[in-house]
This record gives sequence, structure tokens and C-alpha cells, in this order.
Amino acid sequence: MADTRTTQIHSIYIDAPAEKVWQALTSSEYTNRFGYGGDITFEAKPGGRMIHHTTPAMKDMGMGDDALIGTVVEVEPPNRLVLDWQAAWHTDEPPQRLTYELTQGPSGLTRVTLTHDVTDAPETAKDVAGNGKVEEGGGGWPWVLSSLKTLLETGRTMTTAGS
Repeated sequence: MADTRTTQIHSIYIDAPAEKVWQALTSSEYTNRFGYGGDITFEAKPGGRMIHHTTPAMKDMGMGDDALIGTVVEVEPPNRLVLDWQAAWHTDEPPQRLTYELTQGPSGLTRVTLTHDVTDAPETAKDVAGNGKVEEGGGGWPWVLSSLKTLLETGRTMTTAGS
């Protein structure tokens, strides 16, 4: 059964400095190579937009130009990013608060904690929890973060990830 808690918290350690993790989360140079892929538009200021654009494969499935749309609430590079976030396929649900916290240790290892408040967004909650069917797009945040880790630690795209 899918996890539909009102707040989902996912953490992972990545053997990369926080600045590199930040770049991966906020620049198309990396966003095309992990998770669901696609370019990103990121305005690094409160009130700025963060738009994760669709890939050609997503468009072939009938999606529009944008997969995810966010408004920047807080931005503290390279440690904290808070967004009001919404998936394009769940516009019937309100935007949710998404928080990335990056904590780098003395060795350069970075803990990434993603907190997603999915209050009043049960369909989004099911999607982002992941359903284990990654080949069908059902990996959710656990798969996205694993893909990010693979890319930053090995330089290669994880199987089934990227555009």
C-alpha cells in the first residue's frame, strides 16, 4: 500500500559536497541525468519560479511543457531550498511545501533531507511515496534521490533514470 502520510521525509547520504548536490538540484546540466529527467528553470530568489520541464518522452505520453511547477519560498545555497510545489498532473490538489536540506560534513559527505508536506494532496502523496514500479514511472522520491546519488557518486545515469 502506498504511503499517504501528510508529511513524507526522505533522507540519503551522498558522497559529494553540498555545492555539487545543490547544482544537481537546480541546473539542467544535471536534472536531465537523474530522476525523470528534463530541463529546469530556476530563479534563485523568494518568489522566483522553479519549473521542471517535460522530456520528449513525457510529451509523447500526453504531458504538456511542464511536469513540476514551484514557487521559491526560501533559498539559502547550498544548504536549504523551500518551494511551494505542484505536479502538473495533479492541478486539482493544492501546491505542497517541499523542503530540501543539505548538510555537509567535514569529510565532504552530504546528507540530503527532503521533506514533502502533502497535506490535502492524497494523490500526490501516493505518487511521491513511490509504488516500486520504477520502469513505469512509479519510483517517487526514493527513486529520484537514489538516482541523484548514483549520478553524483559515479558520474553515470542510474538505470531507468534521466531523459
